[in-house]
Amino acid sequence: MTERTRRAKPMSRDERRASIMDAAVPLLVQYGRDVTSKQLAEAAGVAEGTLYSVFADKDELIHDSIHRHIEATSMVDAIREIPESTDLDGVIRAIVELTQHRTEQIFALVAILGFHERTPEHAKRRPPDNEPVIQAIADVLLPHRDRLTVTPRRAAQFIRYATFSMTHPMITNGEVVPADEISALLLHGFSVATGAATTTASADERRAAASATASPDVVTPISPATAPLTA
Repeated sequence: MTERTRRAKPMSRDERRASIMDAAVPLLVQYGRDVTSKQLAEAAGVAEGTLYSVFADKDELIHDSIHRHIEATSMVDAIREIPESTDLDGVIRAIVELTQHRTEQIFALVAILGFHERTPEHAKRRPPDNEPVIQAIADVLLPHRDRLTVTPRRAAQFIRYATFSMTHPMITNGEVVPADEISALLLHGFSVATGAATTTASADERRAAASATASPDVVTPISPATAPLTA
């Protein structure tokens, strides 16, 4: 094998920038603006000089990293990486966890770095573009459409908006709903299923019938639930 064959394909400028920005976000959450160029370079797996071959300075790297995160590009990529073999329960749980993690990171970044102070006025007024995320979620739900009572797109909206609202610190008063509870709510709702109640009643009736059969002096009436379907 030649050196050329072993060597990985070089990243384009845009790919390198994206890789560095994705690696920067966890460090920005942890250290804020005190993060060093050395830490950023190590996290991205590049030399410090490489950072500034694709960014003008550290301020631009920080600003663009936050902007990329808020624009949801990394979120869409993560959703599309959910394995196709994952069942519906696993897909919903993965999306809920991704949404919660991203939401928490955004609020942490805004709080630590004061992002809006450095953002142009037109960008502040522009609402976040949810469409790429909604479409990505709908796409991974499509193979499970037979198990859904709504369209994959509507289900995607429910997952996105419900998870965000139950993770938003100002909506929840700091009592963020755990991912497993959100997932269970989205999958099963919060009312007792009629089928579950019927199953319990039938089991009780069967136990009562079995007990009565053991006693020859007791005559057990047949209820509609225990009556045979054929003569």
